[in-house]
Amino acid sequence: MAFWDELKEMITQGSQEAIQKTKDIAEVMQTNAGISESKRKINELYTELGQMLVKDAFDGTTSEGLAAMLSDEKADDGAREIVLRNWREYYTKVRFIRSEEEVIAIGEQKIAELKAEEKCPGCGAKIPKGVAYCPECGTRLIPNEPVREEAQDSVQPSAEDSVQSGEQAAAPEDVQSDKE
Repeated sequence: MAFWDELKEMITQGSQEAIQKTKDIAEVMQTNAGISESKRKINELYTELGQMLVKDAFDGTTSEGLAAMLSDEKADDGAREIVLRNWREYYTKVRFIRSEEEVIAIGEQKIAELKAEEKCPGCGAKIPKGVAYCPECGTRLIPNEPVREEAQDSVQPSAEDSVQSGEQAAAPEDVQSDKE
């Protein structure tokens, strides 16, 4: 019965590990989707900021006027001051951008933790977290479970059992000689 109990325990443990890995993969996919959405929002906000900046800073300026500003040798880089009329809206959009960047950083850190790799103590190779053996050198990575007392009793015979088994070993020879 101990064999079947151990087999049941190993299957249960393997199932639980498989379920956890599936949950980790789903969480990575969900986090990646969140990161993609945050990047999309950032791109939209940068586009809006660029449009606002061009509108606010150069509203009413024609392309000829811009060309004249660029070719004016008397004008230096600081000659044109950009006045931000809607500065609160700019700051709000930049604040949203920073917030989304923080969401991305947190998501990337979470993915790194879920996909964490271990270093093999035998050869130093990077290997996926939770594998039993190193695929490079074969080093066992999951420690052996301690043997339960019941299993020890059935595996390790006592001194008295050894004597009896020695007597039983002799008995079959006697039985064979009786049959001859």
